[in-house]
Amino acid sequence: MIDFPPFRLDRVNRCVWQCAPDGKNRRLTLAPRAYDMLQYLIDHAGRLITHEEFLDALWQNVHVQPEVLKAHMLTIRTALGDDPASPSFIETHRGRGYCFIAPLSASSSSSNGPRDAEQRSHGGFVGRKQQLNRLKTLFDEARNGASRIVFVAGEPGIGKTTLVNRFLDSLDGDATVLTSLGRCVEGYGGIEPYYPVLDALTQLTRGEAGPMITRTLVSIAPTWALQMLGSVPQQYRAELQHQVIGAASGRMLREICEFLEALSLERPLALVFEDLHWSDYSTVDMLSALARHRSGARLMVIATYRPEDAELAQHPLCRLNRDLGLQKLCHDIVLEPLTESAIAEYLTGGPRDIRPDSANGFAQLVRERSGGNPLFMVATLDHLVEQGIAQSTPEGWKLHLSPSEVRLEVPLTLNQVIEHRIQRLNYDQQRALEGASVAGLAFSVITAAPAAGLSQELFEDICEALCRQESFIRREPLSALEDGFAASTYAFRHTMYRQTFYERQGPLRTIRSHLHVAEALEALFAPEERGGVAAELAQHFAAAKRWERALGYLRMAIQTAKKRLAYNDALAVLDRALMFAANLPGEARAAAETEFLEGRASIFAAAHDSRARETCEQLAEHAAQHGLIDIQSRALMSLAYTYSWRDQLRCNQIIDEALALSDRQTNPQQQARTRISCYVWRMWVRGWCAEDIAKCEAALVPLRAGDDPYTTAWSLCEYAMVCLVSSHYQKAQDTIVANYRFLVENDENRPEFNMARATWMVHLGVPWTQLYLGEFDRAQREFDKAITMFAHNGNPYGADTLTLYRCWVQFHAMDFDAMLLACTQVLAGKSPEPGSGKSILPAEYRLCLLLTGLAQLGLGDTRAARDALTQVRQRMDSQPVIFDWYWRLPLEWGLAGVALEERDLDAAITHADRLVKLATSIEERTWQGFAWEMRARVACEQDDATHALRCVQHALDATRGYQTPLADWRIHRTAARACELAGDMQTADYHAALSKTMKDALAARLPSGHRLRETFEAG
Repeated sequence: MIDFPPFRLDRVNRCVWQCAPDGKNRRLTLAPRAYDMLQYLIDHAGRLITHEEFLDALWQNVHVQPEVLKAHMLTIRTALGDDPASPSFIETHRGRGYCFIAPLSASSSSSNGPRDAEQRSHGGFVGRKQQLNRLKTLFDEARNGASRIVFVAGEPGIGKTTLVNRFLDSLDGDATVLTSLGRCVEGYGGIEPYYPVLDALTQLTRGEAGPMITRTLVSIAPTWALQMLGSVPQQYRAELQHQVIGAASGRMLREICEFLEALSLERPLALVFEDLHWSDYSTVDMLSALARHRSGARLMVIATYRPEDAELAQHPLCRLNRDLGLQKLCHDIVLEPLTESAIAEYLTGGPRDIRPDSANGFAQLVRERSGGNPLFMVATLDHLVEQGIAQSTPEGWKLHLSPSEVRLEVPLTLNQVIEHRIQRLNYDQQRALEGASVAGLAFSVITAAPAAGLSQELFEDICEALCRQESFIRREPLSALEDGFAASTYAFRHTMYRQTFYERQGPLRTIRSHLHVAEALEALFAPEERGGVAAELAQHFAAAKRWERALGYLRMAIQTAKKRLAYNDALAVLDRALMFAANLPGEARAAAETEFLEGRASIFAAAHDSRARETCEQLAEHAAQHGLIDIQSRALMSLAYTYSWRDQLRCNQIIDEALALSDRQTNPQQQARTRISCYVWRMWVRGWCAEDIAKCEAALVPLRAGDDPYTTAWSLCEYAMVCLVSSHYQKAQDTIVANYRFLVENDENRPEFNMARATWMVHLGVPWTQLYLGEFDRAQREFDKAITMFAHNGNPYGADTLTLYRCWVQFHAMDFDAMLLACTQVLAGKSPEPGSGKSILPAEYRLCLLLTGLAQLGLGDTRAARDALTQVRQRMDSQPVIFDWYWRLPLEWGLAGVALEERDLDAAITHADRLVKLATSIEERTWQGFAWEMRARVACEQDDATHALRCVQHALDATRGYQTPLADWRIHRTAARACELAGDMQTADYHAALSKTMKDALAARLPSGHRLRETFEAG
């Protein structure tokens, strides 16, 4: 409420009251658009509002003549009695615009004006002063830096909304405070992640502090800004898309905590989320994160919900409320039914020490019939007024009969009360509200009119009349449409009203009405723009039993959930999709069920969830039963991936099974995709096999000849891994970057592609190829950027694993202290055994041990190095897993180095020969160079110059024609030593100079003063 005496702006009911000294206040008649203009003027009081600003703000995308402004302004002036020549309220700046000049103030909560009229219409504000004062006290504490989470609980109609609205009204006059309210929508829980949060944030960005809030949002919470592109300037959007690639679910939670904290430091912030018993799981997770986020945020979050509904649905909000309560991280306000005393206060217009017996009897009657529920109480009183039994006056309520005479006249249930009121409506009014109830708690003329079987014009006229009578519905802000029109929007005053109208309709009519609403909603948006209303469309089509169309929109909802990193909600949508799919006919049902199972499997696999294996097995079996070979092959490859974490033998068997299955695939491109995946994964698991790689490369021909560019891009990303380990480093880098970019730009088109895997490949593959090309600085920067991104995105597994891979940059640059520190940090508190606290997968655990051993060797601690490397070998021998064949190369290199340092030449020969055998069986030329160089060093230690020179020549032959800078300078350094041992000083000097030149060239790629440059040059 905003006062500008003798008038008061009522934002709740979107009207203006004229306040009289005797308390008999009069509601002014203003058309909706005239009211919008007056409210806009008041919201920007003291500032000139130009004609253009009015048109932009209130007539967006609608072409109107400027004369419309003058007509509405005349209506406002007439209602206020304002003289344009000597204005008291609105000053005209001729030819430019208008300015509101009257002093403003927030309404007092004790006034007897329009607020009291609102109280009598909507259940009143009695019996809740203690709870209101508690909210104010908690906000004062939050204002001083002690953030507060408050749950307001109670049954339907008990007054939760009235309480929080009164609290927000108390803050209206404080320009230093930010407030916003987000509502949950029935049926959206688990479909629309963060729905009430995004609703509240959108309102904040549209307020007077919008520009500041938007800047803060973009800088601190890009994952949230990406969900609100309508509130974000165009220039930020491309960068936002890039920033959130590969994000995990924890990122949005962390960002919203940081954003709200930063915003609250600018201004104290009060957020209200209503009806959280209908909320999505991600919003509950956010409340949990906010409650546990230790900060000095000047933030108060109020969450209203119905405990009974939440418990019945087993909603996680109940568990969260209990957990936070036990930890004293939240405050609870439970609204109980009104007492007879409070009802008597309402009936008599205020607290009185002495009441006539009739008032006490009247209060007792209302208490018995309403159970103390404010909504039931108001409905009961409305019924009595309609029967001519009671009357509301400025002095309070008057009963024309004794309570005993009317006791049996009052309906026993709220539904009966509401039904009595409905019977007073004419046929068209009943049809309009019944159709509106199908559209939702809030509804627009465009979508609800078809459900009611009425024209839009007649429907709007009916709604306007009902709003003026304050009967069942209220006006909502206009919604602008793309075609230049603005749609009138309304909302039921309470969910019970909507429910009663909805339940009056038979099943056939309900089905038809939902279909009309869905089709009207579709007509409002182009196909590519329906993502924002996908949840609503899915609900309506499902209620209309149009299962295929409902599933189409659920697919959009799944993608929305994934983009919001709300994987639990994505899983909930997939569960709902499986329920809908059960209604499809045979083959269509099987295909849909398999598709949604694949969606679950990809989410579990990307998160390394223990449920991934079981889901992949279920998917493969389901696809096999229904002859869906393409999906079955993908399921088997996902299953092989889950087994590769711990069981190499079973992983191999599944890959062979998938490869055999590819013979039955009829689409050449899909067959090529399966074979490429099989051969690439067989390489990672079993090791390099020239025959397999040749078959893999042969499959590239039908792959590229196919007409599906998404399948081609995905498979080329996988093939890039073959290039990476066969010394085609630049080709690998170019291939993965180009095809990954294509997948990112088109990920919505093919949801079956696991973009988390593709993201992992690019953030590992690019810096790995840069390292092997000798670009230490670029490789380290790429690793650092990726590690930061994964950590920032709430993916500790990705961050830790990339930290280990970054150690190879430090290894080749000889920064052994940094290697050891990184391995220690990654390994802290982790175990390779499943279920033992913080687990680490076997492949990552042995890589960590391997790097630790190599670092200790570089630091001269051969005993510790030998212990670590021996442990790695034992684990590889007892439980082989993915990547073992590749890590055996540096393992044997390290063991040979330890033996050389300890002068155990027999062991050094053994390990060096093993290394040569392993390296020459693959196409990794850098490691072939390393292997022959190590064998040459061992020969030098034996004083066998002939053998040493032979090994050097093998190293030079292996690397000739390839970019192998990491090995080249080492080969020439050892060649110089072998030539010197053979007495050929001239050739020795040549190799020594060449080695120095090559090493200096590598060092020169690092900035002066860079730590890696210093360790490399000193090594």
